[in-house]
Amino acid sequence: MDKEIGKICAEGLSFFGKTNRLISHELKNILAIISETLGLMDELVELSGKGMELKPERLRSMSDSIIEEVERANNIVRHMNSFAHSVDDFIGEVDLNKIVSLMIKLSKLNPISKTVKIKFLETDSPMIETSPFFLENLLYHALNYALSAVSPDRYIQISLHTNGDIIRVTFFGVDPASVATFQTQYSTLLYRALGAEVSFDISAGKFHIVLPKKMKGSPLKLCL
Repeated sequence: MDKEIGKICAEGLSFFGKTNRLISHELKNILAIISETLGLMDELVELSGKGMELKPERLRSMSDSIIEEVERANNIVRHMNSFAHSVDDFIGEVDLNKIVSLMIKLSKLNPISKTVKIKFLETDSPMIETSPFFLENLLYHALNYALSAVSPDRYIQISLHTNGDIIRVTFFGVDPASVATFQTQYSTLLYRALGAEVSFDISAGKFHIVLPKKMKGSPLKLCL
């Protein structure tokens, strides 16, 4: 049991590092765009001093571009803060809509997601008691699998369905011909630790993560 917990926690740190690398890489790209735009604006101002006409609409376009990038950076920082706060309470009650939405937004920072449309059908804010950070880790693996096994139309749909004491997270859009795999040794340890189950209907292009509304008998509780 201790060995399994150690494996889960070690891989969790790796997940935390990978996610922050994606965030920092995207912020670096945004800063590069802003820097290039400001550099071009400086060149135009300098040329205007040498007699070239400085068109206000061109400056406005560049200014709007910078404002857009700043807002994009602010959104990413907000997502980063939400992700960081997921470790505040090792086990607690969370809004599953918010957890799924956050992981979709962070997964969109991954280059392999750029050509894939991801649609999330939210429901009435289902609350569950779980380990927020490790649930995010499990959803990260599920999204990575869905992205690597996506059907040719490049469209993934995610939905939540409540049934008594469980909530089913359904990922639709998997190519039945894909050879990608989701059930690695670590993901298996992870969903068992969360009291979750994973089922597949690949012929229909979908798979499910079934979560209990209240996590019971999890080895993760031994860490408290």
